Amino acid sequence: AGSLAAMREALFSLLFLFCTINLFVSSISVARKPQTIKKWTIQMVGYSPMKNDDYVAVSMEAPTGYIVGYEPLANADRVHHMLLYGCTRPYAESGFWRGESTCGGGGAHILYAWARNAPNLELPKGVGFAIGDSSGESGIKYLVLQVHYAAPFAGNVRDYSGITLKVAAEEPPNLAAVYLLVSGLPIPPGQPAFQNNMSCTYPSKTVLHPFAFRTHTHKMGRLVSAFYKRNGQWTLVGKRNPQWPQLFEDISRPLEIHQNDFIAGSCRFDSSDQKEVVPMGSMGSNEMCNFYMMVYYKATDENPFPYGAYCSNGNPPHSFDDYPKEGTELLPVRPELEHHAHQSALPFGVIEEAKFSLIGSVHLGQVSGLSFDPSHNLVIFHRGKRVWNQNTFNGANELNDKSSIKEDVILISKMEGKNASLVAKTGKGLFYLPHGIFVDTDNSIYTTDVGSHTVAKWTMNSDSSLTKVWEAGTPLTPGSGSTHFCKPTGIVVKGGSIFVSDGYCNDRVVELTLDGKYRSEFKGTGGFRIPHDIVTNEDTHNLFVADRENGRVHELRSDGSAVSIFTSGLFNNIYSVDTNKDSVFMIPGEFRATSFGGDELPIAVFVGRAGTGLTEFAFAPTSAPFSRPHIVRVCPHGDHVYVGDISEQSPLIWKFKIQHEGSNHETDGGTLSFLSSFSLPYTPHVSSGYSFLVFILFILFLIGSAVWAKKKFSSPTPQGSFSRAVSSFFHTHFSSTTRAISIFLMVRIEQLKVKVKVYPRQAILRRKTTLGGTHW
Repeated sequence: AGSLAAMREALFSLLFLFCTINLFVSSISVARKPQTIKKWTIQMVGYSPMKNDDYVAVSMEAPTGYIVGYEPLANADRVHHMLLYGCTRPYAESGFWRGESTCGGGGAHILYAWARNAPNLELPKGVGFAIGDSSGESGIKYLVLQVHYAAPFAGNVRDYSGITLKVAAEEPPNLAAVYLLVSGLPIPPGQPAFQNNMSCTYPSKTVLHPFAFRTHTHKMGRLVSAFYKRNGQWTLVGKRNPQWPQLFEDISRPLEIHQNDFIAGSCRFDSSDQKEVVPMGSMGSNEMCNFYMMVYYKATDENPFPYGAYCSNGNPPHSFDDYPKEGTELLPVRPELEHHAHQSALPFGVIEEAKFSLIGSVHLGQVSGLSFDPSHNLVIFHRGKRVWNQNTFNGANELNDKSSIKEDVILISKMEGKNASLVAKTGKGLFYLPHGIFVDTDNSIYTTDVGSHTVAKWTMNSDSSLTKVWEAGTPLTPGSGSTHFCKPTGIVVKGGSIFVSDGYCNDRVVELTLDGKYRSEFKGTGGFRIPHDIVTNEDTHNLFVADRENGRVHELRSDGSAVSIFTSGLFNNIYSVDTNKDSVFMIPGEFRATSFGGDELPIAVFVGRAGTGLTEFAFAPTSAPFSRPHIVRVCPHGDHVYVGDISEQSPLIWKFKIQHEGSNHETDGGTLSFLSSFSLPYTPHVSSGYSFLVFILFILFLIGSAVWAKKKFSSPTPQGSFSRAVSSFFHTHFSSTTRAISIFLMVRIEQLKVKVKVYPRQAILRRKTTLGGTHW
């Protein structure tokens, strides 16, 4: 009995102590304000490289805060590499300049580097790059993005590559820096394994903790490695094949670089196919030998790199006779990584391949809709001789001419090179004013008719005639609600639903069942102003809606909730949208776009990246400008883009070919996250769910104890004796040590004056174009 009592006392004391400490830690955790993160994007200005190895730069004022992540917006097809610098002031006040210059005075701090389709980068928790007013003595008041283009583009292409920064407002316990090891020694020809070395001695008393590294060479590089040496002992920082995606690779083990440690790096090159000495330099015909080491140090320590962190070759001189053999031995072959990182020898471009006013012998009318059948034939929806102008509808949105079009308005065309042959034509006498068309995998045809205010599903017969499967809406009668449409525009089938952009009057997207029955509707984030086109993405299964008069494209889930919104100062209307893998193709229908310098630019197809709301590049015809583009569609294999024009004078279909070597526009879609095994000095967060569980267990223990006490003291007693008995029980079963600890913790909490606050959900950030970049 004595042993059981002692065990009970020990168990109760430990549980009470555990719960008290948990409550203390949880209170502090709840009181801490959640980290506030904003996204800032610095982008190129729609530049078209003019020569091989063209270097340009763009600048923007640095926001105040701490960079905790990078999201590159580029592809190796277009861009050789990008470097992000932190500067006291930029090289030029204009915000954009040509050449390799970056900073205009003070230090030049490398903040990030990208090449060969490297993925996103997230820094470890508790680490950030200080910029803006947070940068202290380093004085990073501006961000400068330097972009290297290997060659001019083919066709009329403008580039908007860039980097999105994730910037936290709160100072982390550790500050980050990039320490660059670089060699300038030339490479002799005919050497299958030539080593190029760089070294220096770390001078500062501030301890560095390397947590990631990146390697960079041009085409001859086979391996880049780096070590540091202390007391004759070499420690590996990292090694990587520079022909793989040039990402910042996680260092999963704890490292520390101390004052007077010797830092050394080496690049292995294969120059066996070279006939002359290859110099180090910035041109594609040159070579580079770079090892980028991302480090952090305590925010309370002295900044070891107030003017930038660089380590060059031979400083101090070193023979490298004892450099670890591990740093020169090649890594196993990874063909999948080399394929993903491949930089095309063929210049990237979007080339105008053809334009058509005739399909076979049929003259095109206003081209309002395009789709593809299962055989990849182009399906064209045009208006024949009918034209939509100011006399087409009355004030009640009713057709003035209620006769159907007497021509075949659906043309199925086989597009081969610069030729367009007619496979079939149909639709005579069935439509009033065609707009949108979609063909599913069963070859069923779905249409919207702004003249009759209806949506319909059709099957094509062997004689090319159409049979109507069902019709939604009330023919020739505009309206709202579940039984009417008013000038519906686009249509797409997604899973078990049909989505219709009911555009000109109702400003909504209507969801129908597969048999054409009304299911639901939504009006988008902030509301639509003429939802003019709608498509779906096969990879993400999201919907994309061209919100015409708001000049934006909504990326939405099936329930209408927002994923991202594409908007830009480059355009203020969007007529059509289509997707291919992670690319979003958008085209304005009217001439309102302006360039970086304020000059007007012709209409172009803008290509963004799904999930970002950002534009990557744009393209336009070379033979003549677009007139009134109305619809854009990307063929299923992704190498051709078609644009339909509704110009009254000369309706056309434009055909463009995307020129690149292989299919490198795919990304792995992943984010390189540092979930490292080393620990950082930040306070762990105790989840509210965990605290709640402990609280429930504690309450159950008290109830059980009370029940046990009631049974123990159940003999007849005067009124109130049970309460006194329970009180006596608790007093007896708490040791003096536990009571002392409890009193100490309660006093300590009072001293800390912990205040529990509830913080509102972070507001939605709006993106606004600025000089040379965008902020959210």
